[in-house]
Amino acid sequence: MNSDRGEADSPPLLDTFFEKDTLSGTRAEAQRLAEANGLESTRLLDFVMAVNECLVNVVAHAGGRGRLRLWHDGDRLLCEIRDFGPGIPASYLEDADLPAPSQVGGRGIWLIRRLTDGAAFSTGPAGTTVHMVMKTTR
Repeated sequence: MNSDRGEADSPPLLDTFFEKDTLSGTRAEAQRLAEANGLESTRLLDFVMAVNECLVNVVAHAGGRGRLRLWHDGDRLLCEIRDFGPGIPASYLEDADLPAPSQVGGRGIWLIRRLTDGAAFSTGPAGTTVHMVMKTTR
């Protein structure tokens, strides 16, 4: 990650690969570290929900495994989730509206964008990287 996406110069708090069998442990560790680094209450729950949406999307749609990295940088918590799938169709990233109630799926990206203070998606045939930012109380 480069600095315009928010990577801290310090080593990550968490750098782990995940798959279906390790989803809950990965999510729990991200939650523990987010709380220990200044996310509280609703902000913590929003972050955990955004991370969960991203993790589940990786497992369900992007090859079944990915990598999560987490940093604390000043008053920001930075999260990067990378997969090795075929990429996200541009139409999914361009559509900023909530999908219709009759549409199956398609809410993960919408939720990630609304639950975090910032989310950026880089995608292509070699995989997708999602950068999320949350302001902390520290």
